[in-house]
Amino acid sequence: MTGPEPDHPTGPEDASRGSTAKLVARLGCQIVDGGKPRGRHLTVEAVMQEFGTTRPMAREALQTLHHKGLVDLQPRIGATVQPLERWDLLDPDVITWRLEVAPDSQMRSLTELREVIEPRAARLAALSRSAQICHDLTSHARTLFAISQDPAFALPREGAPVRQHFRDVDAAFHRTLLAGSRNELFLRLSHPVVMALNHRIDRDWAGAHHEAAVLPVPAIAGAGAVQSYPTRPEPVPMWLHLGLAYAVDQGLATAAEAFAEAVLAEIRSGRLEDPSVRERLRAGLDQFNISSLPTTYRDGFQDAMSELVDTAHVPVVVMGVCGCGKSTVGKHLARSLRVPFEEGDLFHPRRNVESMESGKPLDDRTRGPWLSAVARRLEAAGSEDGLVITCSALRRIYREVLRAARPDTFFVHLTVDQDTAVTRVSGRQWHFMPASLVSSQFADLEPLEEDENGMTVDATAPVERIVAEIQTGLAGRSRPDERTKGPAAPLSGR
Repeated sequence: MTGPEPDHPTGPEDASRGSTAKLVARLGCQIVDGGKPRGRHLTVEAVMQEFGTTRPMAREALQTLHHKGLVDLQPRIGATVQPLERWDLLDPDVITWRLEVAPDSQMRSLTELREVIEPRAARLAALSRSAQICHDLTSHARTLFAISQDPAFALPREGAPVRQHFRDVDAAFHRTLLAGSRNELFLRLSHPVVMALNHRIDRDWAGAHHEAAVLPVPAIAGAGAVQSYPTRPEPVPMWLHLGLAYAVDQGLATAAEAFAEAVLAEIRSGRLEDPSVRERLRAGLDQFNISSLPTTYRDGFQDAMSELVDTAHVPVVVMGVCGCGKSTVGKHLARSLRVPFEEGDLFHPRRNVESMESGKPLDDRTRGPWLSAVARRLEAAGSEDGLVITCSALRRIYREVLRAARPDTFFVHLTVDQDTAVTRVSGRQWHFMPASLVSSQFADLEPLEEDENGMTVDATAPVERIVAEIQTGLAGRSRPDERTKGPAAPLSGR
């Protein structure tokens, strides 16, 4: 951003708006990233020399930056770089430059802005209850829900048009919400709100960066940190958008405000588990008339909201024979769910590792201490923190050991044929398990049975698709403790 372009326009094209805009962007980025610190003087001549441009274009660029508050332009002095508090922080270009240079800081500021205005806008929209706003909000919410379930969303290339469509509808939803407040100042702030929405999916989508996507999530994430956009839209925020739209349609100001707060809490680490957020959502749900939802959404909405206000994350065990991809899938899944990840093999005592390295398979006796250690980790996992842990869990009796520690454990069995598993293990240089032991694992394997809380997934599918399938399974799971209870108390059906 500091050197001249390889080619310098000359002649009449120098004064074109496109060339000036490019110069403004380069200067603006330099100011925002500190390359031109506050208090520095910028003359027309200096800009001409540094960027190899003409006097009219340099002068126009400095005037544009003056209007944006980045410089103070004075006769005979030139332009002086201004501190951040003097910038027009709602200017679209300034927001863009700050997202380029310091995305975490800018996203935190934009999210805080949204947290102030969107819940209030939702309340006002419900009080106004404009027929057009209600129609548009509910339509956008249903469309978002449908797009979020498109299997292609998580695919890096094939899913690009789907993600673009989702992004556009999401932006329209939030613009409509602000417009529904009938507050002209709130509507004026729709552009930075949309820029924050777009940034998360354009630049911060977890599936776009393979390197980042496989990193384990820290056990203790920064409280309140704005999270990367997940591999695909999670069911909970889609249900919250639907609830927000229909709360406005019903004219329920308190419920609409609570749904809007929950939508924003979901993108921050741990915020949706905040008891005060859940309590306000529970109060809003007490007013909500679920019968106003289209029939196809009622059961899913009630299940999702009941689980949201009453429960938190269940621990997930990614199981299967060696070579099925437990670690890769587990890391992706943990990042998508925003919960800690543990590598189950690290819980093996040294003698187990030495035994497998020598080509000797483990038996029930030698697996016992390892399973106990994994069970203790499951038991220690808080319901609000959640956990994804890998463990072969080949036999049902092994899974019973883990379930005894945490009855709500959800098992994900990654299935693969023996030849594929042997090929994968043979290609690994870093793992203690030799390919010669693959056959012993298949001999011990007892697939999940119908009465076990879990699901089976084809391990040869793309990892993004596997994670999306698991997310869907988790969203619709039946918790073991619910089998022994009577029907859950329904949400209000007034």
